[in-house]
Parts: sequence; C-alpha cells; structure tokens
Amino acid sequence: MPTETFEYRDEAERLAMRRALAFVAQLHDLALSAPPGQVLDLCEQQAVDGGRALLQTTLRQAVQARVDQAEVKKGRPGAARAGACGG
Repeated sequence: MPTETFEYRDEAERLAMRRALAFVAQLHDLALSAPPGQVLDLCEQQAVDGGRALLQTTLRQAVQARVDQAEVKKGRPGAARAGACGG
C-alpha cells in the first residue's frame, strides 16, 4: 500500500485530515459493496450526508481555533464599565 506524508499545524488539523481520508475510504467501500443499480444513489447520499457532517465539524473547529487564538491574545473578556455621557 502506498504511503504519504502530511504536515499539519495542530491536533485539530491532523484529526480533520484523518476524518477526510476516512470519508473517502468509506465512500470507496460503499461503491464497491453497493448492490448493482444502487451505486450512484447510495454513494451520492453518503457524499451529501457524510460530506456535510465532515464540513460542519471542520468549520466548527476552524472557528473555535480563531476564538481560542483571540482569547489568548486579548485575555478572557471581562466586565466593561460604561463611560459617563458628556454633554
């Protein structure tokens, strides 16, 4: 079996790559095991449902990484005092 080396920046990115590879492998397995006449329909449904789940997870983690990064840079948000109105 061929091997490939991938570089990743953090654990979340490593897991996203593994999930994407697993998704493709599952899709290929489904295509090989689906009954004749149902291959396209079953694979299309898996691609839509599984792909949507994969993208939602990846998006959620990407946004969370941004939030975490902002919190590290600025610190956790605290209570803010309102300024006095000048007039």
